[in-house]
Amino acid sequence: GIHNAATDRELTVYYAKVPHTAALETIDILADMVRDPVMDATELEKERHVILEELASVEDSPGELAGILIDETMWPQQPLGRNVGGTPESVSALPHAAVVAYFARQYTPANMVLSVAGAVENDAVVGAAERWLGEMPARQAGPWFPVRAETAGERVAIREKATEQAHIFIAYPTVPLDHPDRFAVDLLSTLLGEGMSSRLFLELREERALVYDVHSYPSEYRDAGSFTIYAGCDPETLAETAEAILEQVEGLLRGIPEGEIQKARTMTRGRIQLRMEDSRAVAGWWGSQYLLLDEALPVDDVADRIDAVTADDLLRIAASLLSRDRAHIAAVGPAGSGTGLEALL
Repeated sequence: GIHNAATDRELTVYYAKVPHTAALETIDILADMVRDPVMDATELEKERHVILEELASVEDSPGELAGILIDETMWPQQPLGRNVGGTPESVSALPHAAVVAYFARQYTPANMVLSVAGAVENDAVVGAAERWLGEMPARQAGPWFPVRAETAGERVAIREKATEQAHIFIAYPTVPLDHPDRFAVDLLSTLLGEGMSSRLFLELREERALVYDVHSYPSEYRDAGSFTIYAGCDPETLAETAEAILEQVEGLLRGIPEGEIQKARTMTRGRIQLRMEDSRAVAGWWGSQYLLLDEALPVDDVADRIDAVTADDLLRIAASLLSRDRAHIAAVGPAGSGTGLEALL
């Protein structure tokens, strides 16, 4: 099977995908990792070098660099705006004792969720959890660091780098994971920038040939959210591309035909339903919601809420959350390619 782990902005996940006959044994293995890891200083040094190489690889990926830059611009001087992997300086300076202390503080039963999906019996999973995780000490986890929504700072960030293509992100602060308007934000992303029939794709690529790739995506966190648009373009047309994106966002206020909304609903529902054909995605769906929210929404409930979004909802969200005076821009490209971006806001 597959065993791995990943760290995101608000959680760390240890996961496995195995035949159902190995489910209980796999829970034992994962439980051992989070219950009693070997915090060997020599092994930590090896992993430190691995992470430093991972960070170095990002320097060769201007699109990733621009993505990190937009987060820093949206949420400056706070955890949500920092690269999940850290910086070469922070990783190099991290002492072994700090890693051990973090583990002791955060890896507690009250701060964990075990989520299993597949052909398994609930009682057997509960029994396995009690057997292999039940004796973990019950401690209160460390404090949550809330997002500071009102932050002063520049809304345009440009990093000059010798690249063949310029990479730009335009992002807007939106709503958190538990906000009822998040379904309208998701729907706006679908019709504006997801798929080859989206407004951004049709205008910037098919009509004006400014880009190869342009797309949008929403991000929802426990106490914050964002709506982000990415494009890769000729450095000479970076400002023109940015203006074209902003115009398409503003064009939402001129009205959205019901047929376009219905198509976006169908596409959004379909993507969720396809995700749920994978047992790992199902486990992640339930586990992340139970960890971050007070309630976990079934897929059918989410589909119903998407269907309930109206044209008036979309116009209200576009007017209140996606106005130009709320936009942030981050770009990576050759020297001089960012000229004119600040004037757009």
